[in-house]
Amino acid sequence: MKQITSLLFLFIILTGCSTQNKTDVQDTLTIYTSIYPIQYFTEQIGGEAVTVETIYPPGADAHTFEPTAKTMTTIAKADAFIYLGAGLEGFAETAADALGEEKVQLLELGKHESLFSETGDKHSHEDHSHENHDPHIWIDPIRAIEMADYIKEALVKLAPDKEEQFTENHKELTENLTALHREFKNLTENASHNKILVSHSAYGYWEQRYGIEQLSVNGLSPTSDPSQKDLEDIIQKAKSLDMEYMIYEQNVSSQISSIIQEELNAKSLTIHNLSVLTEEDIEENEDYMSLMRHNLGVLQKALGAE
Repeated sequence: MKQITSLLFLFIILTGCSTQNKTDVQDTLTIYTSIYPIQYFTEQIGGEAVTVETIYPPGADAHTFEPTAKTMTTIAKADAFIYLGAGLEGFAETAADALGEEKVQLLELGKHESLFSETGDKHSHEDHSHENHDPHIWIDPIRAIEMADYIKEALVKLAPDKEEQFTENHKELTENLTALHREFKNLTENASHNKILVSHSAYGYWEQRYGIEQLSVNGLSPTSDPSQKDLEDIIQKAKSLDMEYMIYEQNVSSQISSIIQEELNAKSLTIHNLSVLTEEDIEENEDYMSLMRHNLGVLQKALGAE
């Protein structure tokens, strides 16, 4: 996390250059986002009416990334900055404070408590005490639909004349996410068991939605290593469950997970947490839907649903 002095530094820079390049009338909205799923949903809903970029470089760790002062000044000139919050982006609170006096609209999706509720019910009680929630809501297609709902609402406020276009695009995205949800349900209904061994505890919402239980090496942040006792417990439990696979992530290496894999004599698989795209993903034109279907293939093997 940046120090308080960096907040003051950013504020001084931002106040001098946030408005000079913005115009009152624009044909295209300029939107910056944090994690990739937000970028994807915004692109799908906004279509040609928006230009969307993530501030994360390819392969970055969403939990530890810190934007530069140059990035912050760029965001300040945009129409909106959409981020998750909920403790995911370490810089989010500092950035929101620094951008608070700018014309850029800030949308914190994580302020909606319903996104983290066990049911994912949009009508559940909302408050702002979401710091300790699992932030990885985008891996659940149903919660992803709710994320898309809030993004559409924000875009309509920014460009009311494009509401019909946004609504049509949102409908198509919702249909695609609903179809993805059905694919997850079909897979788990045909699985021989319901447990996965993962290097990072990012898949708890699959358990809530589909009954896929994760045994994780690291916590909600991939940098939170287990204690020696936790490590022994993980190995013992994995052995008792005859876990065949250790599942790694596309942008995080884990020496501890490798040790556990060797101890178990397990095979390795790689799942995509979708928080950021890698250079390879970009070169191969991967997107949220294709990567989630890649994950379905990984789960099919790990859960014995082949």
